[in-house]
Order: sequence, then structure tokens, then C-alpha cells
Amino acid sequence: MLQITDIADRGWAHCTRMEQDGLQLVVTREVGPRIIACSLDGGPNLYKEFEDQLGRTASEEYLLFGGHRLWAAPEAFPRSYARDLGPVRVEPISGGACFVQPEEPENRISKSIAIEFLGERRVRVTHAIGNANPWAIELAPWAMTLMAAGTRAIVPQEPYRPHPQYLDPARTLTLWGYTRMDDPRVRWGRNYIQLREDPSIEGKFKLGVQNRQRWVACWVHGGLMVRTFGFEPQARYPDAGCNCEMFTMPGFLEMETLGPLECLAPGQAARHTEIWHFWPLADLPVNEDALSEVLAPYLSQLVFPGDCP
Repeated sequence: MLQITDIADRGWAHCTRMEQDGLQLVVTREVGPRIIACSLDGGPNLYKEFEDQLGRTASEEYLLFGGHRLWAAPEAFPRSYARDLGPVRVEPISGGACFVQPEEPENRISKSIAIEFLGERRVRVTHAIGNANPWAIELAPWAMTLMAAGTRAIVPQEPYRPHPQYLDPARTLTLWGYTRMDDPRVRWGRNYIQLREDPSIEGKFKLGVQNRQRWVACWVHGGLMVRTFGFEPQARYPDAGCNCEMFTMPGFLEMETLGPLECLAPGQAARHTEIWHFWPLADLPVNEDALSEVLAPYLSQLVFPGDCP
């Protein structure tokens, strides 16, 4: 049975705890919304927490807090950094709840995150951004999860296809100005791109891909989280065609997925859905052959947006 409870947590007087089958999520209601915590069977938080920001409800600067949040792509300052410090409205839905942020006065957009427990440690997370401006705007929903220190992320490569039978490119790869391809935190493999958080390595690293396989995995604290999402071949995606991005610096790793760019007329909204899957997993090898063998039974269980009502 799904249990939804109003609790005080991490310095905030009002949060919502959602729990089923040993999977627990905690969502802030005084700020955000943020899915600030995610744990399996009473274990540690799989998500990053910025301890000096927890419990705060006022600031002159944007606060990350940690956890999972919703932004609008492409990133720009100050638009992307609107402070989300107002109280969050909670609307009950079947199998969960929808958390609605107040309209951003700077951007005249509204954001919401709907969380539905599907059983078997699966959660559907629907992100929505609405346009309250009197004019059309172009944006893409951008779902961003700050994973805890020590996280390793795995993005699938596209399947190998031999030349000259296949002449079209397989995917885009986007690099940022601060990204070094010889960074020791990234492993460019035949079947996967792997990125790990390493507190001993200074600097920031980010990459983006067009992920036609529609899944990405993160492993930390003995927990495996696999997110599935959509891809529309004819759509335009931000950041030179990315629907999946990874970022790390000492202390955390951020996993991001993006919906297509849309031109929203006044009153319209864009939606981006992910399905999160969780399993306890004590060890995850780095070697690609061994990694494929370990991941295979989990990947065979994946549910993609649109597969379930």
C-alpha cells in the first residue's frame, strides 16, 4: 500500500513522504518543489543534499537544496535561476500527488511535478511547465537530479552498425567549454559512456547526447536507479540536440533528461515524463562485458513512458 504522510523533515516544517515497497521519496512543500530525498529499504539518501541550505525559505540567491527539480531549457542567466521559495500546492492524484509551484514572477511560467507510484519500485514522474505570459515562448522541460557523492552514471551508446551498410550518423555528442575529453572521471566505452563523481578531481565536467535508447542509469550507496524517458526523432532538442545530459563536480553528479523544444502559446503547457526504476545492487562492475551482464536482467524489466496507462 502507498503511504503518503505530512512530515517535518530536514529543517522544513512541511514535507510530504511517499512510501511503497521499501521505496521512499520526500518532497518539500515550503520551497521547490524538490524531491529532496530518495531511499531504499531505510538506506541512505541516493540524492545530494546541501546541508547549509536545508530548511531555508528565504535567500537573495538561487538555492539548489539538492534532490530532483524541474527547470526550463536552454539554460540562461537569470531566467533559469528564478528563486523557487514560495509554498507548494499539493493536489492528490491516483497513486500519488502533484506538487505545483507558484507562478514565477520573473518568467511568468508555472511548474509542477506529479509523482505516481506504479508498484514494483517504479515511479512515474511527470514534469509540466505552463506559459502564463501574454505572448508565446519557446522552451523545453528539463528534469534534473542531483545524485549523492560517489555516484556512477551509465549512458548507453547507440548500437553498432557497420559501414557501408549504414551511412547516417548515429547520435549527437555535445560538449561544454569546460569539458575535457581526457578527464579521468569519464570512460568512453564501446557500449556505454560512464561518468563518476570523484571528490579528488577539481573542476566541472558536462556532456550531452541524443539518447535514442531512452534510458540512463545511476548507481550509488548500493542502489541502482534507471530512468526511462522519451525521444521524438523529428523534434528539436536543446543544446545541439540533447535529450540526456550529465554533469559532475566534487560532491555530486547530476543526471538530466530533456523534452523537445516547444513554442507554447499563452495558456499552453509542455510535459516531460520519466519512469524511475529502483533495485538494491551491492556492486556494479566497470568492465563493459561484466557491466552488460549485470545490467541485462534489470534492463529487461524497464517500462517506458507510454507503455502503461
